[in-house]
Parts: sequence; structure tokens; C-alpha cells
Amino acid sequence: MTHRTPEMSRLARLTQAVGYIGPSTYEGFDHTAMAAEIAAQDPFLRRVFTYEPPGTASPYGGGLTTDPAGCHYSPLDSIDAPPEPALAQGADQVALLLPSGDRLVPRTHDDYAYQARAAAELVALTRDDVYLAALPASSNFAFGCPGILGTLTAGGTVVLTDTADPAECLPVIARERVTVTSVTPSIARSWLDAHSSSGTAADLSSLRLVQIGGAPLPRPTAERVAPELACRLQQVFDLPEGVLVLTRPDDPDETVLTSHGRPLSPDDRLRIVGADGEDVADGTPGHLLARGPYTPRAHYRAPAPEAFTPNGYLRTGATARRTPDGNLVVTGREG
Repeated sequence: MTHRTPEMSRLARLTQAVGYIGPSTYEGFDHTAMAAEIAAQDPFLRRVFTYEPPGTASPYGGGLTTDPAGCHYSPLDSIDAPPEPALAQGADQVALLLPSGDRLVPRTHDDYAYQARAAAELVALTRDDVYLAALPASSNFAFGCPGILGTLTAGGTVVLTDTADPAECLPVIARERVTVTSVTPSIARSWLDAHSSSGTAADLSSLRLVQIGGAPLPRPTAERVAPELACRLQQVFDLPEGVLVLTRPDDPDETVLTSHGRPLSPDDRLRIVGADGEDVADGTPGHLLARGPYTPRAHYRAPAPEAFTPNGYLRTGATARRTPDGNLVVTGREG
């Protein structure tokens, strides 16, 4: 939702997308006009479907319109054609193209399903859990770590909010009896501050797990989660390319407070290398490389596989070190 014409037109060209689905306008931005601008420059984009909030008049008058470029526009609620039979695809076919900087990551049905299912098992998700997607649902962290997909796979309930603002999310946690959620360090800090301030405390007793990722978590913030929210903290490092590192529910407190834990899969392979490409000793920071069963070996239609080593390791762009007990500490991003 935060992408604008430069990013969206690049994605449309790269994927040769034939359709666009989005709101007509959102928070003052005209997404329909953006789609029209892209369609005027792109020979592939020829269908635009827009969501109009209830009670809002459609700019198309409830029907289909066509612009000079030959692109068709219609409101979603006007689509009444019978569904066509589902395509029969193999599990090894691409299911999602996840944005990663200026590239797209092809994730197959089987590798992404494994990630979501294994992550759900790791945090013991059940049908009784309620997951709050406070982060954008399109992010890998909120969608499949285990997130939305993992919760639905376990038979649980997913709750969506428009923003991660504590004024919106804390009452939702109390009302919907949310048990699990995923946030960034800055969001976690804002929730903690709002919850501890006088007159704003909501009943967050249903929470059992808060995942924090997206950036290094300062220890002072980490130390506040368990005593102030009365739930378990889980540190997470994830990338759209499928690298997923998490602390475990039974890890010692010191491990949870100071590291990102271990890779999701026993078949994941992480290397920390110096500028010469050679592995460094435990405790020494270096460049993080990753390879595993749910990590692709190339980006989608990338002109060159410069993000991967010749033997298939992803250059993650993160700096990290490994502790003597085998846990990963991600210290930053290289850009």
C-alpha cells in the first residue's frame, strides 16, 4: 500500500502483470490514477479492479469502463461471473513473488507452505490461537513466519488492523483476545509505553507470544516485554528469500534477550564470512550467507545472480555473529 508509481510500474514490467487489484483511494492517495498511469505505459496491464468502501459511489457507475490505452476498470463488487475451475499446478510451481528491495523472490507452494507450517509448529499454534496482523499483511513477517498463513493452517483466527498504532491495536488485543502477534522494535516500544501510561491500560492478558523482528532489538526494550505484557518474547530474523531464524519457546531468557536464535529448518545452512569470503570464528562479526530447503537459488528474472554465491548461498546483506552455543546475533544491514 505504500508503493507508488516508480515501484509499482517496475513490478508490473518485471512480472508482466495483466491485472491490478487495490483500493480506489486510500489515505488520500489515488491508487486508480496510479494504475491508469502504469497501464498507459505497459502493454500487459489491461484489467484494474478497485475496492470501494461501503456507501461510496463508484467512479465507474457500477459498470466497466475502458481508457484510451485499452485498460478496463471495474469495481470489485460488480464482478459476478461464475468462478472458473482452479488451475491444476504442482506444489513446486511458483505461488508468490515477494518484493525484496528492487528484486522479486519466487516462492513455491511447497517451500512457503513448509515455512508457515514449520513456524506454526515451533510456536505451538492451535485452533484456539488468535493472531493479530498489526504489520502489513503483505510482509513476509506477518504473512508466513508463521503469521497469517501459519495461523490459518492451524485452524486459528486472524485479526487485521489498518495500522500498528497502539491506540488501535491495544483495544483490539483486549476485545478479540489476541494470543500472538508480530511487530518491529519501534512498534513494540510504542505499545509498551502506551500500555504503561496511566489511564490507557488495556486487558492484554490473552497474549502469550510477541514476535519482534525487522531490526535489531535493543536489550532495554526486550527486557520490558515479559514483565509488562506478561507474555513470552520471540526474536525473529526473516527475509523474503526464505531465511527464517527464531528463538525457541524453551530457550533461556538470556538467549531470547540477546540473540535471534537458530534457523527454522535443520537443513538450513548459515555461514558468516569476512571480506575475503572465508568463514570467521564464532563471536566474530561478518557477512551472513544462507542456503536451505525454502530459500530460492535466484531472484525472479534477475539479469544476473549477483545476490547468490556460485554454490547457491544467498548474500543476505546482513551482518551477524554466531555465539558459542550456536545462536545467531544479527547486528545490522549492509544496505
